[in-house]
Amino acid sequence: MREILREALGLLESGEPFALVTLVAQQGSTPRAAGAQMLVRPDGSIAGTIGGGLLEATMMREAAEAIAAGRSHLSAVALTGESVSGPVMICGGNAAVLVAFVPAGDVDLQALLGGLEQARADERAAWLYTFFAARPGPTEVSYCLLRDGADPVGELPCAPAVLHALAGKLAVHGSAELPDGRSVSVEALLPPTTAVICGAGHVAQALAPVAAAVGFDVVVLDDRPEFAVAERFPAASRVVRLETFDDAFAGLAITPRSFIVIVTRGHVHDFSTLKQALRTPAGYIGLMGSASKREKIFGALAAEGYSAARERIYSPIGVAIGAETPAELAVSITAELIRERAAMVE
Repeated sequence: MREILREALGLLESGEPFALVTLVAQQGSTPRAAGAQMLVRPDGSIAGTIGGGLLEATMMREAAEAIAAGRSHLSAVALTGESVSGPVMICGGNAAVLVAFVPAGDVDLQALLGGLEQARADERAAWLYTFFAARPGPTEVSYCLLRDGADPVGELPCAPAVLHALAGKLAVHGSAELPDGRSVSVEALLPPTTAVICGAGHVAQALAPVAAAVGFDVVVLDDRPEFAVAERFPAASRVVRLETFDDAFAGLAITPRSFIVIVTRGHVHDFSTLKQALRTPAGYIGLMGSASKREKIFGALAAEGYSAARERIYSPIGVAIGAETPAELAVSITAELIRERAAMVE
């Protein structure tokens, strides 16, 4: 979404038309889930993806036609072919794809996307609603932006509370019906999920760029001046040199969208950091360590009154893929972070 937002604003500012292609509904197996989006430029190049392969190629062609014709449409696409050598995709599902033509210099959309970009910069929740015809064929497309603490921008076909109430249904089904009979889809832009990596050793150094690559805002903490340096973590938004791990999260806003990963250099620091993490509302707390280390730490936590600690701590950390090296552990841990982020109630 952020890549497409930046590109769309750039094209609007430069006065170029383009098309936004959105997978607005799906049944069965498709390359990506409803909500996947790509932007198609006048020269045919793209930003974002709806899954690649024949579906993407087909919609790129339709987007080019939409730009040339200057109109939007909703396509129904079957992915139910029988042969790998045939012209029909064999994923086994069906998809509804909206191809929204955006004319050059669309000032209304530019203002709306500018508001969305400002919400992102302010780390405020925002929801971009797209309205279109319920049936395949040519359609008018309009938009509405709802932001925490701000007035709606764009078309408002019903009360904001009604649109907000649709958000949960849209998250499951991709699109829903408006009171006026049109369809609506939504793109939620929520405050970033932060990966707070406690420890700046080899695993942390491998983990930071992988977590950043999948959309986490990475913060690294360590008390060793030779390790807690920005040059070792170019993908991190912040590297904090602690005086001691005894107050590890001072100055950090730990929220339910914070993911705390504890990979310090020893059990003393692990234990101290873990106790502090358990006193925060962090949505994820992961601890790297052997089975014997975990049992000793859990026993010590129970002795200090942290009776529910086991329920909140992910340990062994990461998805079980047989990871051993720092790079492999980084993949394993990031996979778990992705899984738990996806399970969050948006």
